Amino acid sequence: MRRLTATLLTLVSTAAAVGATLVAPSAAVAADTWRTHDKNCKTVIDIDAQPVGSVCAEVQKRVTGAGAVNGYRARTTVNPTEGNWMKPSTYVWSTSGGVVEVCGGGCPQQTTAWSSPWSSVKTVPGSYTVRGESSGGGFDIAASWSNWFQLAEKCATYAGAGEVCVRRHERSHRGVYQERGQIAVHPAKNKWIEPRTVRVGAVNDGTSTSKSLDLCDPSCTRRGANWSATVSRNLVGPGGEFEGFASASFALPSGTVKTLKASYS
Repeated sequence: MRRLTATLLTLVSTAAAVGATLVAPSAAVAADTWRTHDKNCKTVIDIDAQPVGSVCAEVQKRVTGAGAVNGYRARTTVNPTEGNWMKPSTYVWSTSGGVVEVCGGGCPQQTTAWSSPWSSVKTVPGSYTVRGESSGGGFDIAASWSNWFQLAEKCATYAGAGEVCVRRHERSHRGVYQERGQIAVHPAKNKWIEPRTVRVGAVNDGTSTSKSLDLCDPSCTRRGANWSATVSRNLVGPGGEFEGFASASFALPSGTVKTLKASYS
């Protein structure tokens, strides 16, 4: 052991003498760190419009030394007002489903400020929704959001102009589902495409609702390079018969105005 220690000390001494060949400790890869991703709080009110306390849903993201995100975790905090109690019960991640107890075996009634244990780590983002009870009634609150998921796409290529694609996306944002319409133009070399509108909407049991974005406000622009725009809103429905769609209108060098629609039902 003494011989091994002496050998190691000799090597360290020799390396120190040749400083240019050493890698400084600061060059080591930084450890993953947990950082705030989203925190949403609200006050719980009883039937007499009196505050019972506040509850927060909090989500953190795990960030690598290179800046990539490789995990998410969540917890619930409650802060009852004097003389009241609050009790978180279950939570759900929108991207994985399944109801999970906030505390294994159930949380006790909390009469002072309290934070739950962190949830298990998720590898994809999602909306974290927690539910519970209080001396003034039930409560629920959500934080975070999932990625946009593409559910429909329609592309078309036009001679002397290029390609246009319309896409419909959906996601869960703090427990509320949202829809988004996108137009993406890919003009041919030395050609242009003039986007005019992009729209997202749904047909629920025969009733159609939508939201549009005027791409010609204050004026239309001829796009000679790849370009895209989106419009989004909270998702209405779905009903018994449901169709989700996205559409866009655009002008071509030929002078014609086209409309393209992507949908699913």
